[in-house]
Amino acid sequence: MRVAVSVREGTISSSMSLKRLRSGSRKKATYAAFREVGRVIRTVHLLRYLSDAPLRRRVTAATNKVESFNRFSQWVGFGNRGVIADNDPIEQEKAMKFNALLTNAVFSELGGWASQSL
Repeated sequence: MRVAVSVREGTISSSMSLKRLRSGSRKKATYAAFREVGRVIRTVHLLRYLSDAPLRRRVTAATNKVESFNRFSQWVGFGNRGVIADNDPIEQEKAMKFNALLTNAVFSELGGWASQSL
């Protein structure tokens, strides 16, 4: 409780408290308490997901949209069969963002064509 209040009041940053938890022993009471809180939160979400059919449908629909976008993005991507051969993280990020930009541009153009045909 003290850790949460300290983070909220700004006396310690959340990243600093996480560093302290990671650097300490797993036997620390604070570490064990946060681990158990995380387990409780995860269990509550899982039980809610399992008992709520409309929620499962929404999650499945959103997941299908994302997977479809990723498949389309791979299809649109060009050069080296979608493999980023550069080891530079900045260049890797540029390639991924360019591919996402290209995919969104294709979607936008397709949407324009579809609206004109109506």
